[in-house]
Amino acid sequence: MYDRTFGTEWDDLSREEAVERAFALGVAAGVDSPRPEELERVLEAFPGGYDQSIVELAYDEGRTKALEAAAERDDPDDEAVWRSLVDGAGEPRESPVPAALPGAIRELTLTDGPREGPPSSLDLPSMLRK
Repeated sequence: MYDRTFGTEWDDLSREEAVERAFALGVAAGVDSPRPEELERVLEAFPGGYDQSIVELAYDEGRTKALEAAAERDDPDDEAVWRSLVDGAGEPRESPVPAALPGAIRELTLTDGPREGPPSSLDLPSMLRK
């Protein structure tokens, strides 16, 4: 399922692509088709701990959702579980990262440039607002 949808011929991944692949790998593991070597490859594409933790979180989320979806069905069909969680283009049908991490997939705001214009009064310390 994973190979057919994503393929394994890649050299570089964006963070979003890695999260989508990790989610799908988690779904595949949840339906008894684990791909640990592909997960390791995705993790190795990001040497930073923050990026790796997001990828691992997406994997865990995919696996959990697959196990839950299989448990809800009387006769769990691996293909049906896969299709219910990952569309034909390889995108998760639901967010691969829990809502507790808003904006976790995009770059950190620390890399954003400084704000334009003068600072607002909310930016000033209380001793300077008097």
